[in-house]
Amino acid sequence: MKPVFSYFANETLYPDLDVESAVSHLSDAIRCRTVNYEDHSRTDFLEFDKLQELMRNSFPAVLACGQFERIGHSVLITIPGTNPELLPCLYMSHQDVVPVVAGTEQDWTHDAFSGAVADGYIWGRGTLDIKEMVFGILEAAEYLLSHGRRFCRTAYLAFGDDEETLNLGALDIAETLKSRGVRLEFVLDEGSCKLEDGAGFGAPGLPIGLIELMEKGYADLELSVESRGGHSNRPFGGSSLEHLARAITAITDRPFPFRLPEPLIGTFESLSPYITEEPFRGLVSDVHGNADAIAAVCAERPETFSFVTTTIAPTMIEGGSAACNVLPQNMRAVINFRLNEGDSIDAVMEHCRTAVNNPEVHLRYLQANNPSATARSDGYGYQKLCEAMKQFFPDVIFVPSMTVGATDAHQYERICDTCLRCSPFLTEPEDVRRGMHGTNERLPIRSYAQGIRVLIRLMELANVNP
Repeated sequence: MKPVFSYFANETLYPDLDVESAVSHLSDAIRCRTVNYEDHSRTDFLEFDKLQELMRNSFPAVLACGQFERIGHSVLITIPGTNPELLPCLYMSHQDVVPVVAGTEQDWTHDAFSGAVADGYIWGRGTLDIKEMVFGILEAAEYLLSHGRRFCRTAYLAFGDDEETLNLGALDIAETLKSRGVRLEFVLDEGSCKLEDGAGFGAPGLPIGLIELMEKGYADLELSVESRGGHSNRPFGGSSLEHLARAITAITDRPFPFRLPEPLIGTFESLSPYITEEPFRGLVSDVHGNADAIAAVCAERPETFSFVTTTIAPTMIEGGSAACNVLPQNMRAVINFRLNEGDSIDAVMEHCRTAVNNPEVHLRYLQANNPSATARSDGYGYQKLCEAMKQFFPDVIFVPSMTVGATDAHQYERICDTCLRCSPFLTEPEDVRRGMHGTNERLPIRSYAQGIRVLIRLMELANVNP
């Protein structure tokens, strides 16, 4: 596939967009160390205060026209529309970032919280996930409002504080809006920020952009075993480590069935004119009728495996003995599940209890939520988002899809049936693979500017001239 910039178009639109100022704002935002931990005693909320003060000082038109609210440590900005008969829309992202892995600080070309601007990039934690979305939304609204454009449709700008951990900030905003009787036309949240090569779908070389309609469910399952320990020459009944290892193996040896979720049916239907490789080429003549066969093929490919099943990933184990001849005592492990459409946290728990079948092993969720609802792809929000994206990336094929990760967009399902996940800040797949939650996270300045243009256009279409 060609370099990502070769798919950019209409970069001369909005010629007075102050890209240098926008880059400076994002650079300042990266310097705010907004790492939010599940244990809030470790979180420095003064860094969130600094970030929010930066918002207040950098976007005077937004602050003049809109109402700025703090809900806990989250932010809700309301830009009122002139036509109350139009349902509002909500542009969202999150302020928090993941920490830098201890011991890797020296591996960064520029310090992770430097916000350095060098070599055509903005560098630092949050440039891909996802302060560029926070500040890109604000830049777009500021551009329109500072040019005297009036919003006909109310816009909410909503920025949670704990998407990387508990999702409670977005929940609080959603509950606040629900208590005010708000219903939303659509929600736009972060999504894939790279172009996909269509090879995994049987269309090699085809540039694909994903508009994600749902997210898989999420569950952290803790397995624990208590033991008195003792000398390793008396292992009668098995050690706690043995019980734990057998339990993990029993769960991973019992995979979940393969199923083609509704968004992936839409993906294959949209791509069917472009698919050239078998077996997909023959199967997509009737995607619904061949859904099971398509799912089976997807299950054999690394690009598509996670789309068609509830995945099982053991991630943690703790409590092993410090000596080779000592039985460990209390041990625990964690398995992370990403739940496919049609599965539930109750069903996953029952699946695991049946697989383990050992009273010595205790199972409980540390956190868990079911798969999200599937957003509408036949309505206003999807149409306007596609229109805006196509204007600036005309050679990219945008298709409905799903995210195998997690965002906090699902918290808004209580007030919206069209929660979309899509990032307009497209960059090279390799930069995303290495930098997202990794080392040397960075965003090309050109990608940032183009993403802001997309958001300006989307707000024009949806809020100014709906």
